[in-house]
Amino acid sequence: MNSRIIFSTMIAAVLCAFTGVQAADTNDMAGASLGNPVIARGTGFEIKRGDLDDAMTGIRAAAAAQNQAISPEQEVRLEKQILNRIIDSKLLLAKATDEDKAAGKKAADLHMTALLENLGSQEKFDQQLKAAGETADEERSRYADQITVQTALLRELKISVSDEDVQKFFDDHRISAFEAPEMVRISHILVFTNDPVTHLALTSDQQQSQRVLLDGVVKSIREGVDFETVAKQYSEDIGSKASGGELPPFPRGQMAPEIDAAAFSLTNNQVSGIIATSVGYQIIKVLQKIPAQKTGYLEAAPKIKEYLTQQQAQKLEAPYLEGLRAAAGVVILDPSLKGTDAASPNP
Repeated sequence: MNSRIIFSTMIAAVLCAFTGVQAADTNDMAGASLGNPVIARGTGFEIKRGDLDDAMTGIRAAAAAQNQAISPEQEVRLEKQILNRIIDSKLLLAKATDEDKAAGKKAADLHMTALLENLGSQEKFDQQLKAAGETADEERSRYADQITVQTALLRELKISVSDEDVQKFFDDHRISAFEAPEMVRISHILVFTNDPVTHLALTSDQQQSQRVLLDGVVKSIREGVDFETVAKQYSEDIGSKASGGELPPFPRGQMAPEIDAAAFSLTNNQVSGIIATSVGYQIIKVLQKIPAQKTGYLEAAPKIKEYLTQQQAQKLEAPYLEGLRAAAGVVILDPSLKGTDAASPNP
């Protein structure tokens, strides 16, 4: 199973479980009597088997929605990782300041408003929550805790990204990340002058026959026959024939020079004459000219700062969380949940 799909839902599942942990703290005796053992504890908190099971239920549901299954080996690793995530969330929420919590509350309010606007009505919003097995208050609380945890961690790590760092990243990656070159999208009709299997040149008579065929195709297009229809009938390019000859957009320098020159000199919906290339004769139709696009510094700066902040956090968080666990005397009581697979993924 794709681990990215699993981890994209892990935060939500864990914090849902964490909300359950908070509620369960007042019901320790009842939980124990129902066979819900404590599987981990630290100063000021305990985590029970049912809390981990609740989180895994969310992970399994997300996997099922993607028509994927979690293998027994993956489930063991995930349980260890999720338990550690719950522990880290408990420790970080205990560290959270009033300002961290205020940031979480503000983000949760915006999140709920955005969800309602995106779904278009209160009815659809309520249906979505019901399908997820949550109430609006639970969703708001979960999201607030998620942002509070992230905010507290970044504050505790004392990460600083300067304007100079952001400007340098923008300058170093300007072409690759923030400037998209002019591109063009075309359809083409290709008939080979080389054998597509052996790559040997066809005989002169065969090549002339291909040229005559394409002359007739050009004439029919000029007389109003649909380019896509003709491409499906005559093009020998198997990869694009079924789609009427359409190719993905491309920048200058990616295609054969002859095709490149024609594609960027024609206007939208204009059809070329016959173009001879090293593989055959072609006709192209320009479907769309896509101008070069640039992302300015002011637009890119917030995303760059967030990216650089996360880069620093990934380097610093593991030793910080290890120290936090040691200070809280964290112990995992279930032997099956100990081991090297228990490393916590990034918050």
